[in-house]
Amino acid sequence: MTRSAALPLFAAMVALAASSPAASAACLIHTGVPDESKSPTDESQPHFDLEDNLTGDWFGLRNWLYDHGADINGSYVAEPAFNPSGGVQRGATYLHNIGLSGLFHLDKLIGLPHSDFLVTFSQRSGRGLTQDKIGNAISVQQIYGGGETYRLVQMRMTHHLFDDRLTLSYGRVTATADFLTSPFYCAFVNNGICGQPPAPFFNMPNGITAYPQGTWGAVAALKLPQETYVKFGVYDGDPNVGDDVSQHGANFSFGRNGVLMLAELGWKPKEGFFGMPGRYSFGGYYHTDHEPDVARDVLNGNRFLTGLPALEHDSQEGYYLLFEQMLHRNAGRPETGLNAFTTFVASPNETKSVIPYFLNGGLVYQGLIPGRPNDKLALGGYYASYSSDLRNAQREAGLAPQHAETDLELNYQVQVTPFFYVRPNIQYVIQPNGQTNIENALVLGAEVGITF
Repeated sequence: MTRSAALPLFAAMVALAASSPAASAACLIHTGVPDESKSPTDESQPHFDLEDNLTGDWFGLRNWLYDHGADINGSYVAEPAFNPSGGVQRGATYLHNIGLSGLFHLDKLIGLPHSDFLVTFSQRSGRGLTQDKIGNAISVQQIYGGGETYRLVQMRMTHHLFDDRLTLSYGRVTATADFLTSPFYCAFVNNGICGQPPAPFFNMPNGITAYPQGTWGAVAALKLPQETYVKFGVYDGDPNVGDDVSQHGANFSFGRNGVLMLAELGWKPKEGFFGMPGRYSFGGYYHTDHEPDVARDVLNGNRFLTGLPALEHDSQEGYYLLFEQMLHRNAGRPETGLNAFTTFVASPNETKSVIPYFLNGGLVYQGLIPGRPNDKLALGGYYASYSSDLRNAQREAGLAPQHAETDLELNYQVQVTPFFYVRPNIQYVIQPNGQTNIENALVLGAEVGITF
């Protein structure tokens, strides 16, 4: 099936789903990031009920806990998908992620002002379509990865200081909960957008963490004048030490492969370009210890020919630009409308960077259809460019060289109720794994999310 032939099928799926009644809610966030849109001391927040949560208020217990400082939440996300054409073979897979979180406001619980403690858990099951059927590099289902098991994700202490101008967080944290992230990413299903740009995970295979994996770390975020901000973070540079998956996230030892440092400077105006909200940021990362060469072995030979361990380099570094911009406001609902985003990530040393250049971007329109103010239409994609050093070594060894992988996605999120959404999606993977010997893959799927 060609991409053009699949679009009418996707349009029919969207039309069928859009016939559901309107509701008001935001989509689930799967990264384990605290909800910064609500202040811990904001007593105007609605309490739990059956309209916004599947399990309601637990006969009043949940609201009592909330009033006394314990905010308990859960979610279920499923992503069935199949590839009717392309990839290594045809087939279908199913994945799910169950997320549980407790956000404890310590001013209410123990009298510690302006402080929160967040603990999150995840349980994942299923098989990935990318891994089982397509053979591409970046998963078409963002909830695959980190071990298909149950695990502790974060134990995060946060202090809001100086009228919330300075935020300090530390404990078992996730690097990409604070850096390389956007609220628009998880309007998509593929892992090249939702979650975080994946290039640093290819270039630092043991040095950076994403949901559902946590590691020891600390972050400081400072709000500066003129709607600018700066963030700094330092994390254990060896989060996989001791096989964190088999210990279900409870491996609390420190690694022996240096530290990972990240920084980001940004401008987040309420009235940026076009007089509408935006965010324009620049960041970078530096890993202090060993990273493998993409092509050479310890004797400086072709590692694909010799099979010897890779030559190691002393450090890894990279940079990123992340832009968000509202382009159009809906009349009567200024918080909704059309938003655009793009992210560019560069780790330009191609001797130690598998994907030295990565680009993603997209458009997200909330409230496009009259009477459906909380539905979202999203169109986006990513482009992952492989190292020329890697490609040349593969050619020398008689292997299929890796050039670039691209994924285009179109989806429509139907907010059926405030706690339940369905997101049918279509993806087209071009040059899976960056190789021309794997047929371009068409992916049809859906994401289903429920807030407990």
